[in-house]
Amino acid sequence: MRKRVVLIFAAVAVLFAGPALLPGRVFFPADVLRDALAWKRDPSLRIRVSNSLLSDPAVQFEPWNQEIRRMLANGELPWVNRFAGDGGPLFANPQTALFSPFNWPPLILGMHGWVITGFLKLLIAAICAYWLARELEVERDPAIVSAIVFACCGFMIVWLLFPHTNVLALLPGFLAACLRLIRQPEKKHAALVIVFAALITAGGHPETLLAGVITAIAFLIWHCERTHKWGFLGAMPAFVGSLFGFLLLAVLLVPFAIIAQNSYAAAMRPNLAHPFRIWTVLSQILPGILGTPLRGELDLTALPRAEPYSIRVGAYVGALVLLAIVVAWRDLSPVLRRGLKIGVVGLVLSWYPPGIDHALRNVPVIRLLALQYCATPFVIFASITAGPALYALASRRRKKLGVLLAIAGAALLVAGIAPALPPMRPALIALAHNMIDTLKARGHLQQASAVYEQRLAYYLAAAGMTALRRIALPGLLWLIAGIALLKANRRLLTIAALLELITFGLGFNPAVRIAEAPVTPLAVTQIKAKDPTNRWLIAANVEVFPANIATSYGLRDVVSYDVLTSKKRTEQLMEAGYDPILHTIPPQLSPANLAALERLGVRFVINRDGSVTELPKAIPQPMPANTRPDGIELGAIISLLALALCAGWLRLYRSTETRVIPSVVAGAAR
Repeated sequence: MRKRVVLIFAAVAVLFAGPALLPGRVFFPADVLRDALAWKRDPSLRIRVSNSLLSDPAVQFEPWNQEIRRMLANGELPWVNRFAGDGGPLFANPQTALFSPFNWPPLILGMHGWVITGFLKLLIAAICAYWLARELEVERDPAIVSAIVFACCGFMIVWLLFPHTNVLALLPGFLAACLRLIRQPEKKHAALVIVFAALITAGGHPETLLAGVITAIAFLIWHCERTHKWGFLGAMPAFVGSLFGFLLLAVLLVPFAIIAQNSYAAAMRPNLAHPFRIWTVLSQILPGILGTPLRGELDLTALPRAEPYSIRVGAYVGALVLLAIVVAWRDLSPVLRRGLKIGVVGLVLSWYPPGIDHALRNVPVIRLLALQYCATPFVIFASITAGPALYALASRRRKKLGVLLAIAGAALLVAGIAPALPPMRPALIALAHNMIDTLKARGHLQQASAVYEQRLAYYLAAAGMTALRRIALPGLLWLIAGIALLKANRRLLTIAALLELITFGLGFNPAVRIAEAPVTPLAVTQIKAKDPTNRWLIAANVEVFPANIATSYGLRDVVSYDVLTSKKRTEQLMEAGYDPILHTIPPQLSPANLAALERLGVRFVINRDGSVTELPKAIPQPMPANTRPDGIELGAIISLLALALCAGWLRLYRSTETRVIPSVVAGAAR
């Protein structure tokens, strides 16, 4: 790979992560807790944070990292988070991603390490996508475009600070390594398959991993059946090497499987009903159609009861890229079309078509999969196809399509500019009043109407900004793309398509000033003064004091904000009104709820005004023991066995043209 190509990808990564390199800033939602009630202490006050959707990095991942650092500094292995519930898993929780190199910078450097993680994910995602495109015989320049599309796609951007992208960033590299091994069965390529398989397993998001593995199996079997002289058996070396790589992480996978099997989520998830996700379908074209959770923009997700923004836009690869793929379908190579067909199946599944819940409810393993991650193959193959499709689309003048696209772009441009015009203000005010009434009637707004009337000026300004960025700007780029098609201008079309993606994602992961991080809330100071030895637990609603943030302050929360909470613990918490879907106790506690909390050892309840209520009958609880998770011994044995098998497997490969493995496969084929 040429140095110029890597520099291009590095420039794209800097575009997103670079602002956090400025003095006093972090690539982390350090300000998100300022809007929690334990800090602001006034339910009627709304503090606008950089991105209201990025709560998990602040209330889960960073507290876990802090506890892991504390335990390692004290000479302990991080088996259990003793401050979360009855002892939340750390080592056996995949999302702590202890074995993923992507998680090591924030684990070591705290908030300052997230910018390194973000930069590396984007850079490596682009490099891996470029490699996969080249393995699929895409020319260099279109492959560069495809790699940039993958790095800037919705999945990579909205989940950039999450374990999801620890896996996704490497999946194209894993698939490329498998293809290279199938084509050139050499020792170094077999080693690459093992390494990539181990890294995606260590990434920390089993659902993205499962979707990616199923994708790889389907694609490689289909590809080899059509192209390899031994048919689908040609993929066997890649499958064997991948299996060994996965099993290297058995020391983590076995304890996780045991905990997951006994969790309440495993029993509950297959029984959850999911409506057809029409807004996810529409977001394939206009991802900001319902606004965004960014500061200064409007988020209308609750109005039509739509799925969260991160789910709606997870499969977004750009409307212009989609148009190019559809129009240029016949010009695409057979291998790209095969990948896209697999991707489209996954995309449709991610929309939860009617009946799919019932069909998959009894399928082992798959029944636990959140289907939005089935869009993973579409994201990969649509991105890889983007470059060739755009180049094919602009290979000749397309007058009708160019005119239609230009008209659609001009219409969007006008529609996006209109809300910012003064004559539209009365109509917007009336619309805002109707929306406030609707959301209050549905229970989404808890304050008096006068509180929201005071915020009306912000709502109107945010609506104008949202319309300009999420409607007018894409419209302008569509208009430019239409002109490019009229002139068969490949460069202009490609620039418009890439800008559509880049402008969509810029700022979603904001560079936050460290000064915006909240100070220790008064409630925490009061509790630590009354219980310096952690004899009791605390409890609070998630809007007041999110559960796992207690770990950062050395307090024991009765709730562990984690889907791995055991069935037994969840049933105990449900007596206190616990919601197992939202992972929180109710905002208003009944006497029965309080009595149940006392039995669990809760002495302190943080209220919505930031005050602390003491429960005098609370029973002191001993700190959970930092014990090894069940199954770790078996997992360690399997990992060591896998390591030995990897060594033996690699010895089978020779550096000469005559290979042992192909001979074995050929014999099986005969």
